[in-house]
Amino acid sequence: MMKKIQWAICLLIAAQQVSAQDFPGFRTGNYTGVNGVFFNPANIADSRYRWDVNLVSINTLLGNNQASFRLKDIGHTLNGDSIKNQVFGDKAGEASGNFNLDVVGPSVMFNTGHKMAFALTTRARALVNINKLDGKLAKKLIDDYENDASLPYTLNSNNNMQLSGNGWMEFGASVARILVDKGPHFVKGGITLKYLAGAANAHIYLNQLKGTLNNDAIQDKVYLSNASGRIGVGFAGANVDDFKVQDLTAFESTGFGGDIGFVYEFRPQHTAYKYNDSLWRRDLNKYKLRVGIAILDIGSIKYKKDMNRSGAYDMHVTGSNRFYLNDLTSEDLDNYNSFFKNHPQFFSPVTTNADATYRVSLPTTLNLDVDYHVSNGFYLNVATQVALTKMDNKPYNSQYYSGFTFVPRFESRAFGVFVPVNYNELTKLNAGLSFRAGPVFVGSGSVLTALVGNSKQADFHIGIHVGGLQRSKVKNSHKKKNQNSEPAAGNAGISRQS
Repeated sequence: MMKKIQWAICLLIAAQQVSAQDFPGFRTGNYTGVNGVFFNPANIADSRYRWDVNLVSINTLLGNNQASFRLKDIGHTLNGDSIKNQVFGDKAGEASGNFNLDVVGPSVMFNTGHKMAFALTTRARALVNINKLDGKLAKKLIDDYENDASLPYTLNSNNNMQLSGNGWMEFGASVARILVDKGPHFVKGGITLKYLAGAANAHIYLNQLKGTLNNDAIQDKVYLSNASGRIGVGFAGANVDDFKVQDLTAFESTGFGGDIGFVYEFRPQHTAYKYNDSLWRRDLNKYKLRVGIAILDIGSIKYKKDMNRSGAYDMHVTGSNRFYLNDLTSEDLDNYNSFFKNHPQFFSPVTTNADATYRVSLPTTLNLDVDYHVSNGFYLNVATQVALTKMDNKPYNSQYYSGFTFVPRFESRAFGVFVPVNYNELTKLNAGLSFRAGPVFVGSGSVLTALVGNSKQADFHIGIHVGGLQRSKVKNSHKKKNQNSEPAAGNAGISRQS
C-alpha cells in the first residue's frame, strides 16, 4: 500500500498546473478527421475528409514546477525516487496541478450532402487534480520516516488543500453545418451532445491545517502534534484501490454534457475554388485566415456518494498526544473514513447537510484559436485555453488550467509537421514536435525542450485514423482554369500541396 501512496502522490505533485492543450500541434491542422470534433465540433463541416474512422488515439500529460525531465536520461528522470527527491525537497512549498489521460476509442465522421457533417465518438478520460498541498507534508506521507534535519516543521496553512480524481466514459453525437457562405466570408457551426458514464470519483481535503511535524527517533516514525483543522474524504463509484477495467462500463453514475463551436474563414480568393455559384472544391483549404471559438466539456456527472467511505472530521491532536502518519498511510484509500471514525481521540465527526448525491462538473474550457495561412502549405496558429471550472469550493470537481500556445506548421494531404510552443506560469516555456504521416500521428508538446535541456513537463500523444479524402470532381479543363486563377503566393500552393 505504501508503494500505491508513493506513486499516487508523486504523480499528483508532478502534475503541476500544466496548461498545454491535448494533442498539441496536431489539433491545429486541417487533416484531423473525426478527431477534430474534440477540439471544435464545427471542424467536421467542410472537412477535407468525406469520411474518417479513428481506431485509437491517446494523449497523456505530466508536468511540474520543480522536477526536470531530460530526453537523454529520461529513464532516470522519470524514476519515482528522482521525481520525489526533486519535488519534495527541504524547500518544498505548495503544490497545485493536474494529470490527465485521454483515450479516444472507435469513432466515425461522415459527410451528407454539401453542407452537413456528422460524427459518433467514444472516449475514456481520467483527470486528477491537486490544489495547494504542502510539499513537506506530502513527503512525510510518502517516506514516513527518514533522518530529516529540517524537522520539526510547522504547518500553518490558511488554504484548503485538495486532492481529487475523476474517471469517466463519453459517448458523443455531433452535427456540424455551414451557416454562411457569402463571398469571402464563410462560417460554420457545430454541436456535440454527450452521454457521460462516471466510473469513479474520489476527493480528499484538508482545511486550515495547523500543526507540527517531528521525528520520533525511537520508533523511527514521523508524527503530527498540536494539530487542528478539518479533513474530509468522499468516494463514489468503483473502489480506488481495487479498480478494474470493467468498472468503466458499470454506468452507475451518469450525466449529460456537450461542446459547441464556430469557425469563421476569410477566403479572399473564393471564386478561384468554385465550380459554380453554389459549389466549391472540397478537397482544398481555401482560407487565408481562420478563427475558431468553442466551449468544451459543458455538463456534469451525478454520483451517488458511498456513505461508508465518505465523511468529514475536525482534527484535534492536543497536549502530549502524537498522531503517527504511518498509521494512516498503511491504510487503503477506500478505508480512510473508517480509520478516522475509529480514532475519536484525534478526529471528531462533523455533521454536514451534504446530500447523498452530488454532481461533478466536467473541466469546462473556452478555446480560441487563430490560424493564418502564410503561403503554400505553411501556417501559423495562435491559441488560448481559458478554464471555466474551478475546484476551490468543490474539491470533487475536475479542472484544466488556462494557457497559451503558438504553433507554426507545414501540412499537405499526406504529411504534416507541427512545432507547438507553450508558455505557462509553472513550467515556463516548452517546445515540442508532432508529425502526421498518412493515417498515423505522433508527437509531444515538450520533446524539443527535453532534448536541448531540462523540461518541466512530459507529454505524449499517438493515434491512427483511416479515412477517404475529398476528391476534385472538376474536369481537367476546369481544374487548369482554377489553378491558373489562384494567387501564386497565397492559397495557390494549397491546390498543389494539399
